[in-house]
Parts: sequence; C-alpha cells; structure tokens
Amino acid sequence: MVCWQTTRILKTLIRYVKALQKDRIHIMNRYRHQLQTSPSDAESNRPQMVDHLANSDRQLTAALYMLDRLGRYKDKIMKQIR
Repeated sequence: MVCWQTTRILKTLIRYVKALQKDRIHIMNRYRHQLQTSPSDAESNRPQMVDHLANSDRQLTAALYMLDRLGRYKDKIMKQIR
C-alpha cells in the first residue's frame, strides 16, 4: 500500500515543480521581452519580478518541507528525487 502512495505523492510533487518552473520561465521571458521593448518599464517591474521568483522558491521549499509530515514516505521519495 505504501508503494503506490509514494508514487502518487512523487508524481504530484513533480507536477508541482514543473508548474513552478514553467511560471519562472514565463516571468523571465516576459522580463527579457520588456527589457527589449521598454527598458524603463522593465526596470520599474524588476522588484515585482524578483519578489515573484523569491515566492516561487519559498513555495518549492515549503512543498519539500511538507514531506517531513509524511515520515514513512519521505525517505523513499527523497531517494527517488536524488
């Protein structure tokens, strides 16, 4: 029973990480586009972009810390992640 739950948790975690990564790429591409088209707007939006990326990092860290609550699954999942 533990095996399928570990797989399910890992797949969900992978989907979440991919979604965060896609969002980060989108934000960076949007910023690069603004730098080329309107550098002044890009500079004024830079603090929000940096904050958004920092929030993304915090969300990923929080998701990994949630594994601590799942003690019996954590070791198996962390082995597969590494």
